[in-house]
Amino acid sequence: MIKVNLLKQAKKGVSQKEINIYKQLIVGGVAVAVFLAIIIFMELNMRGKISSTKDNITQLNQKMVQLNKVVNEINNFKKMKDQIKAKLDIITTLEKNRTAEIHLMDELSKSIPYDPSSVLSKKLWLVSLQQHGDLIGMDGVALDNSTLAQFMDNLSKDPYFSNVNLSKTEQVKSNDLLLYKFSLTCKFNPMPGNNMTGTTQKTL
Repeated sequence: MIKVNLLKQAKKGVSQKEINIYKQLIVGGVAVAVFLAIIIFMELNMRGKISSTKDNITQLNQKMVQLNKVVNEINNFKKMKDQIKAKLDIITTLEKNRTAEIHLMDELSKSIPYDPSSVLSKKLWLVSLQQHGDLIGMDGVALDNSTLAQFMDNLSKDPYFSNVNLSKTEQVKSNDLLLYKFSLTCKFNPMPGNNMTGTTQKTL
């Protein structure tokens, strides 16, 4: 009888309210555990994304460095190309000028009066020659007035020369010879057009 009473007393000691409290505590504990698990999962997921983003940034930075090297090489190549082109342009210009100068001297030589039967085969000598663009200035001496006139006439008939103008002439004596010192200007065109004609202005 005593044991039975004790059991009944024990059963009577746990009320329904306490059982409900225990259930609520268990449910609350499970909810907290689930919440913590979610937080931990989200934290790990976020760390993974951050790590992946950092790896992507590192890869992009490496690619950027490589691209910068390529861009620098391209820029250097362009600079070298421009420098080579500039040098080639200078060489081409110098070659054209050299060819034009040779052609100028050749045409002038053809225009100088020449008499192989005379003791002095050449009757006119050029002392100096200046060129400013297409304008040619020259100084020289001639044996006589007619030689100078013939020289100017030859220049005017040459399609490479135009606007032949005698700017100065004077008689000078050299080694008992009476010479005509002169200065004249003209225009030189190394590539004359078909319709280009020379003109002469004489003041003798």
